[in-house]
Formats: sequence, C-alpha cells, structure tokens
Amino acid sequence: MQKTILRAYKYRIYPNKEQVKFLENHFGACRFVYNCFWGKYKDTKLPNKTLLQKELKELKKNENYSWLNQINSQSLQVSIHNLIKAYKRAFSKEVVKERKIALARANTPKQKAKALKLGFPKFKSKKNNYQSFNIPQNVKIKENKVYIPKLKEGIKVKFHRPLSQNGKIKQATISRKNGKYFISILIEEVIKIAKKPFKAIGIDMGLEHFIILSNGEKISNPRWFRKTEQRLKILQKRLSRKVLHSRNWYKLKAKISKFHEKILNQRNDFLHKVSIAIAKQYLLIAIENLSVKNMQKNHYLAKSISDVSWSKFVEFLKYKSEWYGAKLIQIDKFFPSSKTCNICGYKIDKLPLSKRKWTCPYCNTTHDRDINASINILKTALSGMEQPVEPVEVCQKATVEAGSPDYNL
Repeated sequence: MQKTILRAYKYRIYPNKEQVKFLENHFGACRFVYNCFWGKYKDTKLPNKTLLQKELKELKKNENYSWLNQINSQSLQVSIHNLIKAYKRAFSKEVVKERKIALARANTPKQKAKALKLGFPKFKSKKNNYQSFNIPQNVKIKENKVYIPKLKEGIKVKFHRPLSQNGKIKQATISRKNGKYFISILIEEVIKIAKKPFKAIGIDMGLEHFIILSNGEKISNPRWFRKTEQRLKILQKRLSRKVLHSRNWYKLKAKISKFHEKILNQRNDFLHKVSIAIAKQYLLIAIENLSVKNMQKNHYLAKSISDVSWSKFVEFLKYKSEWYGAKLIQIDKFFPSSKTCNICGYKIDKLPLSKRKWTCPYCNTTHDRDINASINILKTALSGMEQPVEPVEVCQKATVEAGSPDYNL
C-alpha cells in the first residue's frame, strides 16, 4: 500500500559572513511586514489576503521602504499569510471561550484590556532568540549546498541524515536560534506501508515512569530538566547579579539558552525514538486524552508535567501512526482507568496518587495501578473494534530503560 505524505527534514546550515547578512535582512524584513500591517489594522478589521498583497506592492514602491525589493517577495507574502492565520485563530471557539473567561475574572481596567487582547496576534520582536522566514518555492539542493532565491551562492548544509531523493521539495524554512542557523525542508513523498499483524497496545502516561504499556513494559522517565536544574539555578543567580544588558549579561544569557536548547534536544530525541518504535510495531494504539493545561495548574506537579512533555509525545504519535499505517485512538480524559478492575470491571471510589497498588474487593486481584490503567485504556479502544486482536500478556517485571538507544517495545 502506498501513501503520499509531507515530511520535514531539518539540517544545520553554515552561511558565510555575506550570507549571514542576507539571512538577517530577510528575518528583519519579514518581521517588519508582519508588524507593519498588524500595527495598521489592530484596532480595526484585518482586510483579506488580496488587499494586503496590493498594499505590500505599494509599500515596496515607497522610497523609504525600497530596501524591501532586495528581499524575496514570496517570503514577504508568507508573512502576510501568517498574520491572517493568526488573526483568524483569534476568533476560533476555544480562544473566544478563553477570552470570555479572562474577561469575567478581570477586576481592574488593566486586566480587562489584557483579557481583550488574549488570542490576538502579537508584534514580533527582533530581540527574540528565535527568528525565521519561509521560502515557498524555488529551493534547490546540489551536493552539500542549498540554493534559495535572491542568493546566487549556495549555503553549506550538513546532511546528518539522508534527504529523500524520490520526493518533491514543497517549501523551506530558514531559522536562527542561539546563533545557529537551520533549514527545514518540507518534502512531499510517496511511502510504502508494509503489512503487519493486527497487534494493539494501550498506553498510560505517568510521572514516575514516562509511559506504561498494557503488555507490562514500563519506560522510565528521563527527567532531562531535573538533571540540570541545580546548574541552571546557579547560572540564573549569576545573571541576576549582572548589570542589565551589559556584555557579561548577554554572554551569560547565551550560556543559559544553550543549556535549555540541550535539554530540548535530549527530550525531543527521546520522544522521537519511543514514538516511532510504537508506531512501527502496533496497528492499534490506544492512549488517554489528558488535559495537560489544566493539570499544570497543580503547582506541586507543574514542573514535572512540563518536563515529561506528554502533549508533544501524543503529537509525534499522531503523525507517525499515519506514516506506518497504525490507528491512534484517544480515550476520554474522564474515564476512570486506574480505579476500574480490568478483570471484573469493579470500580473503587477513591485511589490517591500515593497508592501504587490496590486489591479488587470483588475478585481479589492485586493491580499495579498503571498497568491496570493501560489495560483498561486498550479494552475501551477495542470495544468498538470488530477485527480480532492478539491477547495482551501482562508482565509487571518487564522494564525498558530510558537511556537505551533502541526501544524494543
């Protein structure tokens, strides 16, 4: 079976001094166009895409903004498209609901003004550590260089993994973070989905262990942020003693940013490895649909929940399950998976987080609360499935360590 997908390949690029100046001009120009039109229409209704593109042409004819002609015109148009998307998102049901709640809670005029702006686009700052611009077409790759419009000489690229040769380049995004430059190339490619036996798995997400599978396997939580937290505290204290915006202040701030970047890279690498291992092996994946935003309101667990990054893991599982022909089912967040006995269906009234094991009073089965929850999640997902499934064996001793490069799930 063949399927057409969009897959992004991100690589680090090494521009020379002239190319760095060229890229920085593009970052600034795209940011200027976005801020210019939002500043003009933030108090009124934003016009449609056609009218904004006409205004962009007139803006480029102005002598004061003639430097915009040196920038790729399509990249500037993408900035307009991004502004329109952000403006439309402000009127979605979820954002409107959040805005109404914020207005109801506002007591002072300042709080009300802030609540009214909730969800609307914000001005882009040149001080932001992350800067980017998009190139919708005319991106070419030859040997170890990438060629983009308005730049004759190619930019050196480090291909740490092979780029798809059969796919078609749809667009590219060049970005800068912590002084490093990257290019993300979006490829449209046709993949072959191999047939695999119908195997299903239930996943329960936790903090003591990252995920607990219905076959008894537990993947430990790496706690990337916790490992470097003490070092970050020391650096933050040093930063607080520096003169604001001094040379040493900027040096130390860059050092702290690199620490956070390393934590992010470690976390993403771990999440990619685990999610792709599950998507490749199973045809049906059942997982709970947690309200992470509400759970982070618990100040005792907020830091640990942010560090474990459940939302990103589910996001990775969603698109990778499509790549490998798997089906992802999310169970309702109010389903009492831990409190329900997976043998007889008996539901207990209370089960505090400190209690990791419990015995069913009806069938006298002792449950590990996490494994029990993952089995119940799988059973709920299978309740509407007509196709038979292989039996899932429960083994509480099996554990997969987070530090291992391969996850044989």
